[in-house]
Amino acid sequence: MKKSSNILLILLLSLSTLISGTLIHTFVATSNGDAINLSWETSIEENIKEFEILRGRDKDNLAPIARVTAKGNNSNYTYVDENAYKTSSTFYSYGLILVDNSGSRSQVVMHTQVVHDNVSSVKRTWGSIKALFR
Repeated sequence: MKKSSNILLILLLSLSTLISGTLIHTFVATSNGDAINLSWETSIEENIKEFEILRGRDKDNLAPIARVTAKGNNSNYTYVDENAYKTSSTFYSYGLILVDNSGSRSQVVMHTQVVHDNVSSVKRTWGSIKALFR
């Protein structure tokens, strides 16, 4: 049975943040035992083309892992990071960057962190094998 809710969520950003014409209410990362689920909620999205998701071992060393197309005002977003368990790290830091319609990128506007249980090398290997067939 997968562990889902017993993972420590270090940071939940519940205060609204207005950046570049976009109002983001929350940005949350949780582990479901096989992957890390990211979710965020917006109420205002002006001139936003997409969100760029970043991951790293700490907030100062983030690298892009995915892009999610903006849907418009009052939207909920989710992204499943299925590659997180392929490393031996048990701590991940995630960030969001806004990309506007002209392609300009903001600084990291939202940041969250997640800790998950130790992942065995068997699970990491199996995750890599499964990824080959996707």
